[in-house]
Amino acid sequence: MILSPPVVKEVSVGSRVWPGVCSGLLLAALLLADGSGMAMAEDAGPARGTVTGKVVYKTDSARPWRLGRYYLKRTGELAEAVVALSGPLLVQADKEATADQEAKTWVVDQKDFQFTPETTAVQAGDRVKFLNSDKQLHNVQAFHLRQSFNVNMPPGGEHIETLRFAEGIKRPYRLGCVYHSAMQAWIFVFDHPYFAVTAKEGTFTLTNVPPGEYQLDVSHPAGDLRSTQTITVASGAKVEVEVELSPDDLKK
Repeated sequence: MILSPPVVKEVSVGSRVWPGVCSGLLLAALLLADGSGMAMAEDAGPARGTVTGKVVYKTDSARPWRLGRYYLKRTGELAEAVVALSGPLLVQADKEATADQEAKTWVVDQKDFQFTPETTAVQAGDRVKFLNSDKQLHNVQAFHLRQSFNVNMPPGGEHIETLRFAEGIKRPYRLGCVYHSAMQAWIFVFDHPYFAVTAKEGTFTLTNVPPGEYQLDVSHPAGDLRSTQTITVASGAKVEVEVELSPDDLKK
């Protein structure tokens, strides 16, 4: 049996001529490589955006900032405020997209008779490693409706706890030390990744945000402040926000 050689033709793809093409599969590959066949590719969907900004605090002489600590800079930038998105667009499908991600481990130290940092935000299932860098005995006592713990922390000691219950901006885990009542801290747990804690300059960034309309919620637990505003994230856009808090935003 004698096999006939394949038929060889010249094929034009866009402005280019490819000699010797004899396969439909090869032609399809050339179309995709040239860009002419991109319509055949699956639509990747709208590009995600970024929300970035700053949280500042505006005081007045009648109601001065009552915490003489490092949270507030002279120019008003507010550190350790929690910023998070909320709204119906944060659907279960988006939560499931991060469900298989490896859990992170965050560190909260007890140093100089203070929790450091005092405000932490994590995703449900993440671990928190508590340390005691002081030479005195401390304790970590967590108050939460669904998960509480009470652990003594000797000098140099550590304890790891997995935080399972996401109560968002409204119900953080509140931490204390039974031996030193002035020590306090808060851990906010979310069921999505769109949250941040402001840096010393009051800045924050939320990345990979699906386009849509959201509530931008802000809480400063030490200052007992809370506010919310509506923002819209367009496809692939960068949204810049300045959140101005004042004594009017004291939690009621």
